[in-house]
Amino acid sequence: MKHSVPLQEEIIMEILSRLPVRSLLRFKCVSKCWMTLISEPYFTLKHRNCAKNDQNSQKFLVSRKDLLEKEFSLYCSSLSSVHRIEEVQKLDCPSNGVHNYPDKDFMLLLWNPSTRESVVLSNRKFSQEVTCTWGLGYDSTSDDILKINDCIDAPSNMGYLAFVHGAFHWVDSLLNQSVVTFSISDEVYREIPLPEGLDLVFDIMHSKQGALVLGGMLCVYSTSIHHREYTFKLWVMNEYGVKESWNQLFTIRSTDLYSITPKYMFSDGEVLLRCSQLRRSGSVFKTSNESPGVWPRSDSECIQDGFIYTESLISPKLLTWY
Repeated sequence: MKHSVPLQEEIIMEILSRLPVRSLLRFKCVSKCWMTLISEPYFTLKHRNCAKNDQNSQKFLVSRKDLLEKEFSLYCSSLSSVHRIEEVQKLDCPSNGVHNYPDKDFMLLLWNPSTRESVVLSNRKFSQEVTCTWGLGYDSTSDDILKINDCIDAPSNMGYLAFVHGAFHWVDSLLNQSVVTFSISDEVYREIPLPEGLDLVFDIMHSKQGALVLGGMLCVYSTSIHHREYTFKLWVMNEYGVKESWNQLFTIRSTDLYSITPKYMFSDGEVLLRCSQLRRSGSVFKTSNESPGVWPRSDSECIQDGFIYTESLISPKLLTWY
């Protein structure tokens, strides 16, 4: 049933749903009416749907460590201004609930960097000898926003999970050499053939491959080494599930960049890349068409990783998991 609201309130909702989260959090103090409206689950979902198609709502979150002060910190920047480093905003690291688990060496914490809300997801013990990959996804059939599944046996170079078309995806480079999918609605495993020409290598230290989502499409990438030269290839599946629709976007060859992970595709097709260099600690972020690095901003910075997220009002405390 469609959610019905008075005309004046509907106009206000249309305007507010297109504003950034930071403004909406302030506007909760305008009146009780606005406080109630912005806190409504219907408004939260409407704002999320608007943000998915808004370039300014896509944020770049960077975790970095200062080599001089040995401090870990988080920074975010709008992807529309990724080249203007002066607009970077420092964020406070999430700490809610952490003090309740003083005996833990490792915990899983879900954090919304837009609202600064966080929640500890699991009380289970983790062995440092086991590598776990966790998946975050939305099941439209049951309206579950988050599902976390138990660990499964997988190669240690499995990488991040890619979530698209209601399923998690990863590259199986050891057995069937395919993209393995796991649907969260029916909990069924399936396979998608890899593109011909994708280089699968098994040198975990200096090479990697994986699956990801760029521009809403499934992509796979690989890095291989030959005569001390590293070759990176990126492929995109233009029509989901159709092997013949694999298309190679570009190739990068370098004697220094031994690991490259795509992170985001801009509207003009340019891709933001996380690169690991032989002659430098940490990561460097570059774009596929530009040679100068976007991050780090100085030699004293050590970038651990970078992530893309969409601004949202959704509270981690309201999500379901198991």
